[in-house]
Amino acid sequence: MSYTFQEEKFAPFFADGQSLFPLHHTELALNQDKIKMDLDSERYQRLEDAGMLFVLTVRCEGKLVGYLVAFPMTHMHYKSAGMMALTDMYFILPEHRKGIGAKLFTEFERRMKERGAVQIMTGCKRHQDHTRLLEALGWTNSDLTFLKVLI
Repeated sequence: MSYTFQEEKFAPFFADGQSLFPLHHTELALNQDKIKMDLDSERYQRLEDAGMLFVLTVRCEGKLVGYLVAFPMTHMHYKSAGMMALTDMYFILPEHRKGIGAKLFTEFERRMKERGAVQIMTGCKRHQDHTRLLEALGWTNSDLTFLKVLI
């Protein structure tokens, strides 16, 4: 199988992603009985228009099989440090995961470096722990995240 990695505009990615988003949500989202998936495409588009959205896709023979979406911008705590990129979401169809995740993050890093990013950040769910992969790629485990549903 032949895989390609490319930056894409949000609108075509969003259209192609309609079959993947529910799978991503079902596999990873917590509290699905209380908080439903409802991607805000207008807001993503506004972020792209402002230069604050990065979409990297993985395609196998032209078919979308994975993606990484991030927000590249100066960090509000470190304005003078330079651009940083925070991952919003990433997903690869299970049947395409063998080695593709590492390539996706490597390509994300390369492209952010080319844009002048000084730091990239990501996270993962505890029930889909990617710590070993990320640490093998040189990432540092820096934070713990907690949530509490209030509804």
